[in-house]
Amino acid sequence: MTPEQKKEAALKLLRASDNADVDAVLAVISDDFHFQFMERADSWSVDGQEVSTRLNKETFLKYGINATKDITVDGMHFTVDLVLCDGDYVCIFGESHATSKKGKSYNNTYCWRMHFTGDRISEFREYCDTHHAHAVLFEQ
Repeated sequence: MTPEQKKEAALKLLRASDNADVDAVLAVISDDFHFQFMERADSWSVDGQEVSTRLNKETFLKYGINATKDITVDGMHFTVDLVLCDGDYVCIFGESHATSKKGKSYNNTYCWRMHFTGDRISEFREYCDTHHAHAVLFEQ
């Protein structure tokens, strides 16, 4: 894949994850794919169920891409500021502009790092202000 094709696939995964579009996600991820929400805790609670911060392909499809609709009114509304490609890595820098299910404003900044194995994304890491995420989206 060219760097531009990798950037395009990474953006497709980001948008598909926000929209819970399983088919679009499956089109760009590998069988050994994993997602990592980058924080010190090993898990978080979603609707009373403990979910690991590290998700394999199966758990990402079950919990990861559905999390946005479970914790926001109508999605994260990501904006992208910059996309960089270096070899097999793509980094996307951007922001979210969401409203939590509790009516709180959730505006966070992100760096999403994706690693390609061949023409598929095998790793997706999300870096953001985790304190803000927990305070707005997960605290009871």
